[in-house]
Amino acid sequence: MTSADAPHTRLLAGYRADPRGIPARDTMLSWTPAGPGPYRVTVTDLDDGAATWTATSERPFVLLPAAALRPAARYTWTVDGSAAASFETGLDQAGWEAAWIAAPATPFAREDYDPAPYLRAEFELAERGDRARVYATALGIYRMWVNGTEVTADALLRPGWTDYDTRVLHQTYDATDLLVEGTNTIAVLLGRGWYAGRLGLQWAPSLYGTRPAFLAQVETATGTDRRVVAGTGAGWRTAPGAVIASDLLRGEIADLRREHHGWTGAGFDDAGWSPVELPAPGVAVHPQPHADIRVLRAHPGVLVHQHARGPAIFDFGQNLVGWLRIESELTPGADVIVRHGEILTPDKLVYRDNLRGAFQEDRFVDDAEGRRTLEPRFGMHGFRYAEIWGLKNTNGAWHLAIPEESTVTALSMDAGQELIGSFACSDEALTAFAGAVEWTVRDNFLEVATDCPQRDERLGWLGDAGVISPTASYFFDVAAFLAKFSRDAADAQWDDGSVPSYVPVVPPGNERHGAPGWADGYVRMVSLLVRRYGDLASAEEYFDSLLRYLEFVDRENPDGIRVNAVGSDFSDWLSLPDRDDDVPHPGYAYTGAFSTSPKPVVATAHTYRSLCQVADIARRLGRDEDAARLDRRAEEVRTAYRERFVGADGRFEDATQTVYAQAIGYGLLRDEEAQRAADLLREHIEKRGYVTTGIHGVEHVLPALARHGHADLAAELLLRREMPSWLYMVERGATTVWEKWDGIRPDGSLATAEMNSFNHCALGAVGGFLFEDVLGLRLDGAVWGDGITVAPVYLTGLDWAEGAHRGPTGPVSSRWERDGARVKHLLELPATGPARFVAPAGYAIAVVDGAAADGTAIDLSGGRHELILERR
Repeated sequence: MTSADAPHTRLLAGYRADPRGIPARDTMLSWTPAGPGPYRVTVTDLDDGAATWTATSERPFVLLPAAALRPAARYTWTVDGSAAASFETGLDQAGWEAAWIAAPATPFAREDYDPAPYLRAEFELAERGDRARVYATALGIYRMWVNGTEVTADALLRPGWTDYDTRVLHQTYDATDLLVEGTNTIAVLLGRGWYAGRLGLQWAPSLYGTRPAFLAQVETATGTDRRVVAGTGAGWRTAPGAVIASDLLRGEIADLRREHHGWTGAGFDDAGWSPVELPAPGVAVHPQPHADIRVLRAHPGVLVHQHARGPAIFDFGQNLVGWLRIESELTPGADVIVRHGEILTPDKLVYRDNLRGAFQEDRFVDDAEGRRTLEPRFGMHGFRYAEIWGLKNTNGAWHLAIPEESTVTALSMDAGQELIGSFACSDEALTAFAGAVEWTVRDNFLEVATDCPQRDERLGWLGDAGVISPTASYFFDVAAFLAKFSRDAADAQWDDGSVPSYVPVVPPGNERHGAPGWADGYVRMVSLLVRRYGDLASAEEYFDSLLRYLEFVDRENPDGIRVNAVGSDFSDWLSLPDRDDDVPHPGYAYTGAFSTSPKPVVATAHTYRSLCQVADIARRLGRDEDAARLDRRAEEVRTAYRERFVGADGRFEDATQTVYAQAIGYGLLRDEEAQRAADLLREHIEKRGYVTTGIHGVEHVLPALARHGHADLAAELLLRREMPSWLYMVERGATTVWEKWDGIRPDGSLATAEMNSFNHCALGAVGGFLFEDVLGLRLDGAVWGDGITVAPVYLTGLDWAEGAHRGPTGPVSSRWERDGARVKHLLELPATGPARFVAPAGYAIAVVDGAAADGTAIDLSGGRHELILERR
């Protein structure tokens, strides 16, 4: 059977729908199949009409080679005659004719006074051509208008964050309907952004450079005939304006009395503006491979409190990343100050101690009469609450009363990843927690996978990314995002093969050797791309880099036990003490963070897992010799691990919950050994009374229990309401996942403010358990034809659970509901099928699609199925 004439859907190029301006390199074409292969793919050059490339694939993806592509070209493609999809490539390095421009340096600049440059130029256009493109990028971040229309309205904080010493990404904008014959205007507002502003844990701004710069090129084309009609260069003019200072961590200061009204359109008099300068930064410019940051939705503010002669406090109902829009009458000449935070103090003020050096404070002033709109031009804050000082008081000098017609709205943003998964169940708190995981991923997957989006860190910690990515992939299509972030990791790799703990590298954390589990996060991301999406482009691009990393680890630890070149070994960061005498992580006591598992045990487990994952990548690439060699080394490390750490009775010395859970989850212990470890894990948990796992145990603990006969304890831990637990966070009002189990204690006191984010991915890695075990959907390898396994766990305490996921092989959903001693389970499986359904322990399959059955496992074809299961 073939898929001829089948209506394949969701055609993606580079894991994006109809992308514009992607790199002209090896590109994955993928689709949701309507049936099994083989599939016939046809790629056509849209500009000259020639069919440039065809291929047949047995799987719902194919690698389009770079040799088939041209820069700045348009293509359409189909699969078995499906509706056509499109993509467009960006400029290559040789295609740039424009020059970088920058404003003159501000004399005596400081952080609260360094005006954002306004840049503009006009150019004449004799003929528009069939299409027009603007290619643009910056060292900094920019907003751009073409003839008065903002083209960056849905492309925020461009060009995003990369290591600007290595590469900067450019964007491609369609200006076909914006350019006119005659005079045209390009206008740009340029911010400091990641390039020249505050960044991470640095004490000083300007890691990459002190002055933002801008580069743009305008092209028109008819067919394959392209012409550069304008670009940045000596003719551009610049002036300071309303944005007095702007910083992603500290916030923005705007004096709206200094705005240049009409400056984005033609006819504006810029004679008083200054000529631009022409720096030559020498950085390589590449097309952007991933989606843009955009506005997600508006969240109306609810007034919490109006303080006497003080601020008005607003709640937006969701911890989010974005900025505030205020629409209100103002007091002329008076500052309006906006402070953002995640929680409130007992006095109903915004709590800001956990922000550290990230002030998250915007300031505005205006003299105009009537209702005004205030919002930052380059806003990016992490918050649920806002504290606003200086709003007009309708109650004279007495108790604050803001005008009734005033509105305060939070605008949240995301990075364009499509939401493809959902989870709900009979426990409202667990459903809410699943929503919190979704929001936490959304808020932290912005350009890089950050640890948190609010305090003065916001760094691309690879350990956090490696842990949360499997869960994230159930909620979102993260393929393009993770491929870009993997490029950041590859760019940061040192000459000796070592990989840092977070990327891009920002001092003071630029030590050469990343911590075990953090550096290995690079491997975890590429492995997920290959395993879940079939991303051969990333596999080829990063394979040699991954090998160099593993060779580095082996060279430093020839006996397989990983104790050398481990950097600031964080071990199982954010764990809770397994014993009463445990102390915070040495050197980081000020954070109040524990890391209680034995470091060599956790580190060596990561080595084994990385060897296995890169071996699997090698097999997918057809590099069988590499795969066999890596498999042998993995088994050597596994043997060394068991001999060194595991006693004859299966116990580990100084064991923690994470040690046992990770050993099971990574396959270091198997069969009877894994069962023994699960029994000991239960013993440890029951002795302590609650879960203590940190970053590298949290994804394993519940699956290790549930899959080895301890589903009752897994249910107890998952549905627990007391601290520490996941649902305790929800009971305390969390809408995103906390960094610490005890972020807010039962008495209302807080863990140390030095490190206490309320929007942090790591502990949300339990979300994978919701899809893979509660719903039973285990999808790894499905895109490679390995099939789907449905192996649910009907957790005690839940009456029903349901969820859906739209993955590379098609939509899949699972819903089960108790009916006395029976469970009715409804499934929707992809048309490609088949799937293997495995009943949970203690249950037997009684009915399948109305027909009697008897057994504990059954093969199912694609489509809808109803199963009835009975207790044995």
